[in-house]
Amino acid sequence: MASINTQNRGYSLIELCVCTAVSSVLLGLALPSIEHIKQRQRLAAAAETLMTDLQEARSLAVSRADSVQVRFNRHPNGSCYIVHTGSTGECQCNANGETVCSNDDRVLKRTWIPSSQKLELRSNVSSFSFQARQGAVTSTGSIDIQSVDGESIRHIVSIAGRVRTCSPSGGIRHYPRC
Repeated sequence: MASINTQNRGYSLIELCVCTAVSSVLLGLALPSIEHIKQRQRLAAAAETLMTDLQEARSLAVSRADSVQVRFNRHPNGSCYIVHTGSTGECQCNANGETVCSNDDRVLKRTWIPSSQKLELRSNVSSFSFQARQGAVTSTGSIDIQSVDGESIRHIVSIAGRVRTCSPSGGIRHYPRC
């Protein structure tokens, strides 16, 4: 009598389909969380870059013995800020994120945040002017960087030109509630 080999040598088609379905469901549940984490990282990176640029503008004003301006613009295509020397209204960003200045030699830095990043830059003043002597700023104000899901990080510039950071919602780690 011939013996029948009943030992399994692989997976059946049904087992593979069940594993694929379970994996697809788990991946579908994880994708929104991954996108939220990526969005929060973009928000934090933009906030850190702005903080560094504000501190650098203050430092440059003192070291160069010349005032340094930080100008903010918002457009439907995105938000931007320009760090430049010269007079306050001398530079701005157009709707494509390009710098428009009466003298391009004065531009120290330009940062464009396209709307595709799902971030928006909002300032309650159009510009800051860091003064040459102590780095004081002519007008105090705050700048919010906000994501489409409502999370935001706020930078507050004091009259002394110092910047402090907080989170209006208080839900972002490492930032105190405003």
